Amino acid sequence: MFRCLKLLILLLVLAGIVYFGHGFLLEKAGGYLLAKDELKPADVIVVLGGEKSERVEYGVKLFKEGWARKDRIIMTGGPIVGRYTWAGVMKEQAEALGVPGKDIFLADRSMSTEEDAEYTADIVRRQRYKSLILVTSPYHSRRASIYFRRIVPGVTIVSAPVEKSWFSLDGWWKRPRDRDTVFSEYAKFIKLWIFGRRQSGPAAAHVAG
Repeated sequence: MFRCLKLLILLLVLAGIVYFGHGFLLEKAGGYLLAKDELKPADVIVVLGGEKSERVEYGVKLFKEGWARKDRIIMTGGPIVGRYTWAGVMKEQAEALGVPGKDIFLADRSMSTEEDAEYTADIVRRQRYKSLILVTSPYHSRRASIYFRRIVPGVTIVSAPVEKSWFSLDGWWKRPRDRDTVFSEYAKFIKLWIFGRRQSGPAAAHVAG
């Protein structure tokens, strides 16, 4: 009886914490998705496929500022429709922003963040890069960092999420799009935590200049 009473009190206390501190807890939950390292020069910049333009724009900005020591960018992302791929479209965007096509490598067969890392790892090994700057959206940055650190061992990963993104951690639960994005990202996290990553990677990446 006494144990049941203590359990009931504990549950009431926890319920009170959740009720009165839900804003703080939700803010922390959203903040966990963000992984941002101190920006420092690396051999290559890797821009992950997804979103319309913000990732490419930020990756190009870093490239023009000289953060890529080898003057190279890797664009990732597989088929969108027909012959178009995320990586290919992103390359065109980067070229329109002033990046020479010869400085862009394509990992254009990946269909997930995990495969982004696997195909990028192949290019990194071929080019003997020792470090990379990882550019993606803020909500995607922690999961992307986890995959890249597991799949591209021995290479320094600098997580550099987009600075001016449509997604904002401030009150994310109040906006439908931000809320759906956070819930979706956590669902993918749960899958990663439960099942881990695949044991066998895809075939070699396509490298294009």
